[in-house]
Amino acid sequence: MFAKNLNNLLIMKRALALVALLLFTSIFSQEKKNYKEGILTTLTNETIAFKDLTWDKNGKAHYLNATNKQMEELYDNSIKNIEEVAASDPKFTLITGESTSLTNSTLIKENTTKSDYPEGIYATKEDFIKKTPSGNEELSKKGLIGFTKELVDDSVTECFFYDTKSDKKLKDVFAVVYHGSLYFNVAAILTHRNKTDRAQTADFPNSFVKALFGGDNYIYTEVPLANVWAKGWAYNVGAPGIVNSGKGIVWDYKNQEFNIFKNCEDYNDFIKDKYAAGVQKCPKQQPDNNEVRKAIDIIK
Repeated sequence: MFAKNLNNLLIMKRALALVALLLFTSIFSQEKKNYKEGILTTLTNETIAFKDLTWDKNGKAHYLNATNKQMEELYDNSIKNIEEVAASDPKFTLITGESTSLTNSTLIKENTTKSDYPEGIYATKEDFIKKTPSGNEELSKKGLIGFTKELVDDSVTECFFYDTKSDKKLKDVFAVVYHGSLYFNVAAILTHRNKTDRAQTADFPNSFVKALFGGDNYIYTEVPLANVWAKGWAYNVGAPGIVNSGKGIVWDYKNQEFNIFKNCEDYNDFIKDKYAAGVQKCPKQQPDNNEVRKAIDIIK
């Protein structure tokens, strides 16, 4: 009798374990829902209006920050809540500020001009400097996230390019001019950066970023980059928070190299002798990119 009761108890425990597993799987799958538009709240109570939020296999959320128009990442354990909200909803526009004031995206849109570089692929830095495309293959512009990369429109600032005929991803080039706009390859930025801008890495080195504006001295863009050592620490300890942040970058015509604003102090070192009013007080490690854009727009 005792053995029979013990066996029944074991069967019941297994059944309960199976139910618990199914419930966990159900909850996990709900948490990993992709969202077209919405608002997320972090554990620090920061609210972020986003678009096109997707999850990768490591449990990180990838999304377009609707305020600064940059791709960002968050660990799942740093997100308190995700609410599906339409971009036209007042709750959404209150965060982005699009309905009330001149925003970062408006500033970019007003300054973004068509490139004076001919349409095509610039395989090397030398080709770019000479304004001579090394190829004119027909290209398709696709998004960064998802196993099946979807076509994206000209408003998207970070993307992959594919050869339209072969559907092969474009790699190992310096820049592309597509539909009149200039895009720098992220790997090329890291290769041709100023020698002091070391220890920077990107999750999508084969991706491209659109030049936001430029002049005779500089071309300005922004790229989600992280310090190699800080990123390694974050992965090892599972630290919550944004892994990569959009960092301001200029192509310096005179020195023929990219200058990455690694942090606020680094940006101040760059701007202080060119436009003293652009120096920031640095309450945070990273500079205010809106103010960076305004300063670079003056000296460009």
